[in-house]
Formats: sequence, structure tokens, C-alpha cells
Amino acid sequence: MISWTIRTKLSLWYTSIFGGMLFLFSLLTYVAFSHANNKRIDVGLTEEAVGIAHHAQINMNSFKEYVSQISNERDEEWAAGKYIAILGPAGNLQFRSGNLTDAHLPLQRHQIKEIFSGKIYFKTVKNSKGRLLRIITIPIKDTRQLIQIGIVINKDTALNIFLLILTALGFLAIVGSWLGGRFMAKKALRPIDCMIKDLQKIETEHLGKRLVIHPVKDEISELSGVINEMLTRLENSFSQVRQFTTDASHELRTPIAIMKAGIEVALSSERDICSYQQILANTLEDLGRFSKIIESLFILAKADAGQYELQKKRMNLHPVVMDIAEQLKLIAEPKNIFVSMEKMEDAFIDGDELLIRMMLLNLIDNAVKYTQANGTIKLSLYKDNGCVKISIRDNGIGISQEDLPRIFDRFYRACKVRTANHTSSGLGLSICQWIVKSHHGTIIVNSELHKGSTFTVTLPTVSLSKITKY
Repeated sequence: MISWTIRTKLSLWYTSIFGGMLFLFSLLTYVAFSHANNKRIDVGLTEEAVGIAHHAQINMNSFKEYVSQISNERDEEWAAGKYIAILGPAGNLQFRSGNLTDAHLPLQRHQIKEIFSGKIYFKTVKNSKGRLLRIITIPIKDTRQLIQIGIVINKDTALNIFLLILTALGFLAIVGSWLGGRFMAKKALRPIDCMIKDLQKIETEHLGKRLVIHPVKDEISELSGVINEMLTRLENSFSQVRQFTTDASHELRTPIAIMKAGIEVALSSERDICSYQQILANTLEDLGRFSKIIESLFILAKADAGQYELQKKRMNLHPVVMDIAEQLKLIAEPKNIFVSMEKMEDAFIDGDELLIRMMLLNLIDNAVKYTQANGTIKLSLYKDNGCVKISIRDNGIGISQEDLPRIFDRFYRACKVRTANHTSSGLGLSICQWIVKSHHGTIIVNSELHKGSTFTVTLPTVSLSKITKY
């Protein structure tokens, strides 16, 4: 299969369009020139016919000698002899020149009538030798006779020369248009050649390179801008993947190292049952953390790939939040943390109940972890401006202003006070943010160090009319 470059395609299109227009122009020019040439012949033939007819009207006896004389004349104008015939009122032949070996041009009755009424009749025919003969028929004044005069149209001269000139000029013009098209296509596509060379130099290790955007605002510069934007997204994606891989390896290495050390200690010497039970309990705890990290990574990986299918349905958040509040009380009880519900309203959303529960559990788990003993946690569920808002407020250790912009980053942990609890994987808030965004909502946090934090989730509500219809 032939592979055509864009440069070749542009040149072919340009040459084809130019060639087509040139052909039409040449055809029209040739037709116009041919028509003008025929008009010139007809004008000359008419003048010649009027003069001959006038001579025949004056003296018919000397006319025959005159006809034999001029029938063999060859001048530069006609380049051939003249053919002359005289017809009667009915179109019958009465006289013809000696060089007119063919029969005269026959006329119909209505044509004879029109000619006698003053109309000049022209006709182009072929003689026995295959040459074109242009014939004029006019009446002889004061007689009931017609005179026909014909000349050989020598088209092999002017028209053929003109056609040859048009063909030669057309060929040169097409060759010139092809070369010009190649030159213009090469010049127009030169920026793309530079882009190709620059893109070939960009590898995964050097995604920071960008294409040069020319100051001229055209499609090429627009394409360069789009490619640069794509490279920026790729660079960010690769950076996130590298950082994610590094952080995940670090997080998984810690529990594995702890479990390995515990097992090695257990196998190093004989111990009592209580010691083995303690080692197994610690290993089980580390396995739980290990399993939680893997589950979180699995959810985030499917979310990034767009492969996590949400099972959305119309749901009332009130019973879900109340159920979560009861679980929160159980979790907070060992630390003497007081849990209260400030405001609880019925609020309907279109959401995945399993993910909503996961999001709320992650948020209250964080609230309990970072709230000191004898602290308080307050939950609220209310509607505001057509949205549903869930608020979880605690008076725990809080988050510094420096850490607030990054708390939703994966594996990110805030200040040392918050990272003291090594059971945190650093993925909970990332999952919460993805769940909220997948439900077309927002999550914001207001916090002050040593004074507590407030997480507010805003989700689009569903009207009661839609609930009823559903």
C-alpha cells in the first residue's frame, strides 16, 4: 500500500485544483478564440460575397470569366481557392466554378424564402476530400437568383498554433504549480518537522521539556500549546505514579518488617505460650493494618482507572448518619470522648451507600484518633441552599495552616503530633475526597492547631418529588 506524506498530498491537491482551473480557463479561451476566428471568417466571407454578387448583377456574361479567374486565386487570407455557385429561385444549380467538383449546398424551401427576405445563411460542410468548407448564401439583387460562395477553413494554422501554445503554457504552469506546492508545503510543515524532532527527544525521564511555541497565532502554535498541556498532564501523572509507588512501598515495608522481626524473635528461642500469643497478636494487628492499606490502594487504583462502578440509588442520609453516630460512640467510649448530634434532618441524595458509609467512617475514625481523652465530637446533618451538608467537628489536636493544603494527598501525614499514631495509612482522607467528588460534592476542612478541626461534606440533594416518582 502506497504511503503518502502530508507534503505530497498537499502538493497533489494544490496541483490538481490549479490544473483543473487552468484546464477550464484554457477550454473557455480556446472556445472564445475559435468563435472569434469563425466570426472573422464570416465577416470576410460576407464582404467577398457581396462584391461577387454585385459583379454578377452588373454583367452576367463577364461574370463567368471573373469566376474562373478568382476561383483559383490563393491569397494569405484564405490560403485556398474560392468555390462559387449560382442557384435558381427553387435552389436548382445554374452555374458553378470549375474547382467546385462537389454538388452545391442543398437548401430547403423555407431557407430559400428566408434568404430572399434578407437573411444571410452560413453553413460549414465537408467536401469530398474531407476538408471543412464554410459556405455563405445570399440573394443577387434585382434577380431571383442566389449566390453561394465557399472557402476552405484552414484550421491547421491559427487554432492549432493557439492550442499548441495553450498546451505548452499549461504544462509549464502545472510543473511550476507542483514545484511551488512542494515548496509551500515544505515551508508550512517545517514547524511540524521541528515538533517531531523535539517530541522524539522527550522520554519518560525528561517529561519537563516543552515544545517551542512560535509567536505567530496559527494552527501550528495552537497544536504546540495543546501538546504542551498534554505533556504537563503526563508529567503530573508520572510524578503521581512514582510518588504513589514510593509511598506505597514505604507503607507496606513497615508492617512487613515488623511482622518479620516478630516471627524471627519467636523462632530464635523457645518461649512460653503467653509470649507466643503476644507475638501472634502483634502480627495480627500488623496484618490488619497491612490489609487495610492494600484495600485502600485497590480502591484508589480502580478509581484512578475509572473502573470503579458506583451503585447509586436514592437514599436518606439521616438513618445512615445516625447509625454511624452509634458506631462512633462505641469507638469513642474507651477514650471518654463525648459524642453529640447538634442537628439532624431528613436529607435525600443520589449516592452509593457503601461508599458514603466508608467516607463517614474514615472521617469519624480520624476525629477519634486525634481527639484527646475527655474531648467532644459533634455531628450535624442539615440542608442548606439546595444541598445536603454533613459536619463532623472535634476539639482535638487540630491541623497547622501549613499542612491544611496537603491533608488530602495520598500517604501525607501532618505534623509529628498527628503522625505519632502509626496505625494511620495516610490514605483515608484521599479516599474520602474521591468519594465526595464522585458524588459531585465538595469536602472542606477548617482547623486550628491545638483547638480542633471541622470537616464539612456538601452533597447535591434530591427533591421529594423525584423520590416519589422514583
